[in-house]
Amino acid sequence: MNQDAKTGWLISLVGLYVASEIISQVTAGRLVQLGGLVLPGATFLYALTFTLRDAIHVVGGYRVAKALIPVGLSANALLLLYGSLVSALPHPSFFDPSAYASVLGTTFRVVVASLTAYFVSTWADTLLFERFRRTLAGRVVLSNVASTALDTGVFITIAFFGTGAPLLTLMASQFIVKFAISLVLVPLVYGARASLQRAGFAIDY
Repeated sequence: MNQDAKTGWLISLVGLYVASEIISQVTAGRLVQLGGLVLPGATFLYALTFTLRDAIHVVGGYRVAKALIPVGLSANALLLLYGSLVSALPHPSFFDPSAYASVLGTTFRVVVASLTAYFVSTWADTLLFERFRRTLAGRVVLSNVASTALDTGVFITIAFFGTGAPLLTLMASQFIVKFAISLVLVPLVYGARASLQRAGFAIDY
């Protein structure tokens, strides 16, 4: 029964994490404006993935957290590559593919930016959460600050450098929003730990 509780948490958290990654990729091209901020539509959901990774780390440990990195990377790569393939395939004359092309069609530069930012930020998040042996909240905050900054900086630099876009403005606004939203799920990390402790598991985090 105890192992079932742990497995249930892992399945739920990993499923939610991968779904959030995929939905974020699909909605990234839709820009939204909040006051003076212009942000990709994916910002709000993608920000939650940073804390979801920490919750998975607490439940499954460092080994599972490391294994999650290539899983998420593969899911993102599959969506981007398969979307490009579908967009390139011929279509019947009665079908207008423009809507799908705008959502699924992604330039090579954006693909590289997205996958590179994911790889760098997830490794930073995992390593910092594992090695920073302080309070659980402190670990979540530190790992999220670093991973959010890296994800934002790497993606925007690769995707928009040389295009004339205001890089620093884009980075600052996205970092603030992403980090603020990532803190919303901090109680989930504590809830997962408390649930497993009640089930008899010794949690090191």
